[in-house]
Amino acid sequence: MVMDAVIFDCDGVLIDSETIAHEVEMKAVKGLGLDFDPEIYRRKFQGLAVKSWRKFLDEDHRAQLGRPLPDLFIENLCHEISGRILSDIRPIDGAVDAVRAFARAKGVASSSPRHELIGKIAGLGLAYDFGDHVYSGDDVEHGKPAPDLFLLAASRLGMASARCLVIEDSGHGVSAGVAAGMTVWGFVGGPHCPPDQAQLLTQKGAHRVFSHMDEIATALRRI
Repeated sequence: MVMDAVIFDCDGVLIDSETIAHEVEMKAVKGLGLDFDPEIYRRKFQGLAVKSWRKFLDEDHRAQLGRPLPDLFIENLCHEISGRILSDIRPIDGAVDAVRAFARAKGVASSSPRHELIGKIAGLGLAYDFGDHVYSGDDVEHGKPAPDLFLLAASRLGMASARCLVIEDSGHGVSAGVAAGMTVWGFVGGPHCPPDQAQLLTQKGAHRVFSHMDEIATALRRI
């Protein structure tokens, strides 16, 4: 397999932020009075763009409590999550080496807000590696699982979708990459991934699934 470009997700692929975000979110939704099983919540919302997260959580809030989400709930929660993550940048083990293992075109396509995403990439020391090719959920109307963000990244990289490889850890992210016509590799080595995550990503269309970034780095050197 030969690929002209690799597009990395960020949260849960490059940085161990999903664990922090999930912890903060579960505390916040419990404070609202919402009843969620933690794993069901993770499966439903992980990897979604903020706009979609707000929409679907508001639907659950209306269904369970009969009223809309409080004003600015998502905005305040995003601010809290962002502060926690940016104050404690935790790279996924081997992620920086995996990025640098691919010497051709590469980018990031993440559901994170742009200001937060730029901070994460800088904190990882990868700002030079990705250059201007850092794309966030703020850059498109329809975020993951829609293909728009990956299509934008491919267009800006000057690459055909069929020649792009996506590396994702969430079901929504894999679905977005597949919908964009790209080959998707799943990553299940993050501490946030449940035991059956590999099965989920395969069902969503991941071409291969990896449990450690060292394996991805080796595979990237071969394509």
